[in-house]
Amino acid sequence: MVICIELDVDEGLEVPREALISVVSAALSTDEHVGTKLTIRITGDELLRKLNREHRDIDEPTDVLSFPMTDEVGFTNEFPDNEDAGGYLGDVVISFPAARRNAELTNTPFDRELSHLVTHGTLHLLGYSHDSEADKAQMRDHEAKLLGDWVHAIWDAPPTH
Repeated sequence: MVICIELDVDEGLEVPREALISVVSAALSTDEHVGTKLTIRITGDELLRKLNREHRDIDEPTDVLSFPMTDEVGFTNEFPDNEDAGGYLGDVVISFPAARRNAELTNTPFDRELSHLVTHGTLHLLGYSHDSEADKAQMRDHEAKLLGDWVHAIWDAPPTH
């Protein structure tokens, strides 16, 4: 398993790399994705807004977006450094400012919020969604299994993006 964490922010950010790799590894091992590769990019609101506008027709930043690599769509990744697509699952892009706002709003430690966003994005790469109430319940159940009960406080908070 190869998990690339790219930082695209200049805020003296201390990223809990081992914790993020651990939650992604747990998500991937649960769904038996041996040999999988993915990229986690932590960036700013500007890029998330651009990607949200281009891919979802929503002209505002969000906290996390996922870009799966699928046979039907092809290589959807915005970051061409990952040209070797063998076993490549996709990209998870996280807004550092949105993660910080989320953490403050929910009174959650920043590293936990970041772990939640990485887990949430990885589950989207694995095909989980929250398009229907049933899908949302399944995704939340999986998040709680991977992260623990503390994640419930995050779900109940209003969005910060």
